[in-house]
Amino acid sequence: LSKLDEICTTLSTPENFVRVANLLCPGNLAISGHLTALAAAEVACSAAGAMKTVRLQVAGAFHTPLMQPAVAALSTALSGTHFQATRVPVYSNVDAAPHSQPAEFRELLAQQVVSPVQWEASLRSLLATGVDRFIEIGAGRVLAGTLKRVDRKISCENFD
Repeated sequence: LSKLDEICTTLSTPENFVRVANLLCPGNLAISGHLTALAAAEVACSAAGAMKTVRLQVAGAFHTPLMQPAVAALSTALSGTHFQATRVPVYSNVDAAPHSQPAEFRELLAQQVVSPVQWEASLRSLLATGVDRFIEIGAGRVLAGTLKRVDRKISCENFD
């Protein structure tokens, strides 16, 4: 991560921005930003010894400050949405911490648009509380794959 952060910091300017956007699991990180900065980062990562880079087809520079204009609109929409306190905490990928209060949900959902996804840290937080079994619902096995790279001993069942 530190090398990728260094590459992004070195390449970024206000007009040509790139930063780490997803911290999924060891060896699986994603960057996001302006297309020209992403192309330069891809070259720099390869030169630095990255085993592989993969371009994802996404519609925006999600999880970066470039999405800041969307935060106000989303915050407005969320202010009119009813949330209830939860009986079971919900872990946010903004801070990898448990939350249960409606006001927290509104703020965290809006911040998720511009904040790096702390997926690995969220998994580690859950594991630290004693969670020893995960259930993945839906097509694919992304959760199971990332979980195995965090802790190979943890069970993950998949239901599609």
